[in-house]
Amino acid sequence: MSACRDSVVKDFFKNLSLLVAGIVFASILLSPPKKAWAEKSHPSWSVFAYGGQWTETRIGEILQAQTRFRSSYVWAIGASRTVYEINDFLLLEFEVNTARHTGRQNHSELNAAFSLRWHRFPWDQYVNTSLAYGLGPSYAFKRPPVEQRNRHDPDPSRLLVFMPVEITFGPPEKYQTPLEVLLRVHHRSGAFGVVSDARGSNFITSGLRFRF
Repeated sequence: MSACRDSVVKDFFKNLSLLVAGIVFASILLSPPKKAWAEKSHPSWSVFAYGGQWTETRIGEILQAQTRFRSSYVWAIGASRTVYEINDFLLLEFEVNTARHTGRQNHSELNAAFSLRWHRFPWDQYVNTSLAYGLGPSYAFKRPPVEQRNRHDPDPSRLLVFMPVEITFGPPEKYQTPLEVLLRVHHRSGAFGVVSDARGSNFITSGLRFRF
């Protein structure tokens, strides 16, 4: 069953990486113009919840469909708000979330991030889609064991950089449904040694977002 699950996940993220690689080109060439956000009165607040499993692979490897799942899990709830509309298709958001780790880890975590969200896709009339990338601080209330580089590194850092990568799917905009399905890589990073030499961690998660 584990091998089958890994195969399904690999196929999914292989397709996702192709989607991300072609997002800008396809969006610019194929998408029809949309109305301004002010005219649509798009909701600026959201609440969300998600859960998922730790993989020992890095972000780049995940996008290349490489995963090695281990028995550590994360469960998170949070809220976000649009703070600036850069243009009709790109938003700046701020979010705060709290997470609970189970399995190989048993601690709580507090995260905050500013995120850029792109929401122009050629298929939005069928499936309303957005893609977001965030950056901010992440604080673990205990030192996370899965972020140890090796057994000789007993002291991983509590404070790292939070870098969520998220894609959402929802009904077409014409239905004005506030509920979205989200897929997110919950990523903590040492920022290449700038913040910490810890190896960080990646959790592949799924959940729901409600906008209002």
